Amino acid sequence: MTKHVYLCLGSGSAQQVKVGNKAALLDQAARRGLSVPLGVIVLDTAWDQAVLLGLIAIDGERVRVIDEVGLVRFLGLPDLGAQVAVRSAFAIEDRHDQSLAGYFESVLHVPSDHPQKLGAAIAQVLSSATRMQSTTVELPAVSLGGSAPRAMGFFRRDMLIMSMVNAQMAGVAFTEREFEDDLINYTAGTGDRLVQGKVAGEAISLPKLWDWESVAIDTWQGRLQHLLREVRRHFGRGDWDVEWADDGSQCYLLQLRPITRAPRRNELFTIANHKEILPPLPSVFMTSIVESCAADLFAYYRQFDPSLPQQRPFIEVFYGRPYINLSLLSEMMRVFGLPTRLVTDNIGGGADTAFPINRRRMLIKIVQGVLPRFALAQALAVGHADQAGRELLRRTESPGTTLNELIETLRWLYGRLVTEMFSLTALIGPLLSLLRHLGVLDEHSTRSTTRSTALDPLRALTDPKITEALQRGEIPDHAEFKRHWARYMEELGHRGIYESDISRPRYREDPRPLLALIMERPHPRPRPVRRTWRGWITLPLWWQAYRAIQAREQWRDRVMIGFERVRMALLREARRLADQGVLPTPDHLWHLRIGEVRQLETGWQPDAIFWESRLREIERLKGYRLPDLFRRFDDLDRESTPKVTEHRFSGVSLTRGEITGRAWVLDEPSLTPPEGWTRENTILIARSVDAGWLPTFSKVSGVVVETGGDLSHGSILLREIGLPAITNVSAITAYVQTGDPVRLHADRGVVERV
Repeated sequence: MTKHVYLCLGSGSAQQVKVGNKAALLDQAARRGLSVPLGVIVLDTAWDQAVLLGLIAIDGERVRVIDEVGLVRFLGLPDLGAQVAVRSAFAIEDRHDQSLAGYFESVLHVPSDHPQKLGAAIAQVLSSATRMQSTTVELPAVSLGGSAPRAMGFFRRDMLIMSMVNAQMAGVAFTEREFEDDLINYTAGTGDRLVQGKVAGEAISLPKLWDWESVAIDTWQGRLQHLLREVRRHFGRGDWDVEWADDGSQCYLLQLRPITRAPRRNELFTIANHKEILPPLPSVFMTSIVESCAADLFAYYRQFDPSLPQQRPFIEVFYGRPYINLSLLSEMMRVFGLPTRLVTDNIGGGADTAFPINRRRMLIKIVQGVLPRFALAQALAVGHADQAGRELLRRTESPGTTLNELIETLRWLYGRLVTEMFSLTALIGPLLSLLRHLGVLDEHSTRSTTRSTALDPLRALTDPKITEALQRGEIPDHAEFKRHWARYMEELGHRGIYESDISRPRYREDPRPLLALIMERPHPRPRPVRRTWRGWITLPLWWQAYRAIQAREQWRDRVMIGFERVRMALLREARRLADQGVLPTPDHLWHLRIGEVRQLETGWQPDAIFWESRLREIERLKGYRLPDLFRRFDDLDRESTPKVTEHRFSGVSLTRGEITGRAWVLDEPSLTPPEGWTRENTILIARSVDAGWLPTFSKVSGVVVETGGDLSHGSILLREIGLPAITNVSAITAYVQTGDPVRLHADRGVVERV
């Protein structure tokens, strides 16, 4: 009879007799050589037989052992050590749709040679099955056969009795296919209090080991990494919830179940290049556009490697601001075997853990064709951007006639803007990094040209009437000026400050920043740095980088033409809705999310209460000062207010020069420094900069930027102008105020409050 009472873990027979997932998975794991403690699966039919033999009885929801010694003799368990763990393995546990984790009982440290205590543990576990009958949990009606009446529930009640691990450390590990780190929750000793939620334990992340990778196993972390690697090797790169225990020399698998509800990971987010192309608080409309494109943006990378995550959001919105998932991008680099600094340096962010090159992973991705396809896309990026630009101009000639059509055109535009930038930036980044490393970036960049020279013909006109009109903020009524102005507007009138937010006016609509800039004398172009032998040797690299830089600027220019076309069409619709009383003013359109804008076409009309609430919410969000880099679970309310004072800040040097002056701290471009200030003693300190800051640059003698990176538009522009400038000076605008005396050491990438 004994052979019909239990199966030894590792027999490989559990699935054949249709035991539940909990026991079946452990049986498979032991069969495949994973470190599962010695144990048995006591089969469901044993309890029906025990009832018929009078060894146990059911009193309502309670199971009572009548004859402990007889029950132990009937089970005939093998030697499992001095102490055992008695655990439920019921059929309704650990399914793909429902785990019921912790619902049923487990009893640890049960003396195997003490029938009364062993019998009591068995009764306690079985009682948790009968209790289920009175719950509201939906259960499958499972018919399991057997001659005994189904007295204890409508599901199999198999049970695990396993050798007790003398655990020094134990816990739970989540290994998920979409993450390159496994999430670990652990505690000293056995993990029962941890899984029951009685102690919080400690949380860490451990890098995944691929099949052929290994680490030292002289720590529990290393042994756990090896165990999790074996789980993935034998059960697939799915989503697994693993209970484990480590006795100081071996890490054991105690339970394996599918993850039914994934935890939220404490991922790292960065404002990165959003900071230089979007205002401090983007419009509600544009934020929702960016958020709606997140999945399509990361799909750009998945076209090269389909194994990359499908479900993780590439962009998430925090306090009305779109942030990029830096953890996701860094993990993509790790999958490719590339150093994570290729991402963090290029987008102007940072990370608390940097992973170096992994040559074997990189070789695998080369053999699979992933990296060659990626490299080919970069090599063809310049030509592809030109072709895409022509397609973009054709498509946006008629961007749409309804709000829904215009939204879809804008989503397509924004998606194309970013994904083409991915290829061009990936081409430019390594080249500029190499040139900087070789010390020749300055001698190349000071010889390049900048678009700010387009205003020179207008500056050359010296008629006093022109000056008077410019001082009034008006376009001069002067024939030659108008001719040059019309040419400039034709070429660049579609650009603007924070132009990637479609709610912002273009220069054609609001020319005042340009009129003020015409009156300013331009900074003298930096004297070209003398060519060195390294400069001559690296000239082909610079030509390739500069060609890509120019292509990126041309691509952005064409996208902004499309943005202007869509903006004008949206404003026409907004004016129509304002005339009908649906919107208070046309500009109220930008305070709506795209889903709400779509509802306008179905007859929805937001009332005064809605607008009061929405505008109050926007004002509230403006008050937040979020860090550029944070983790999901950081207290952003606390982070938004600086608590300490700093005096010396470090960043990345963009140009040379040393300037002492007063800080002019700005969130947006301005043409009006504090009264009495001169350009020579003014140092701009900004969250980020782009081409829209050109008028402001003319008012200052040095620039300090919180976030930029070598590849940002603003950084390239500052190098071309030659202003003493540094970037990536984290959080400086939170600590330095307008008027503070500061000294900028651009060569060293340092700024001090003096």
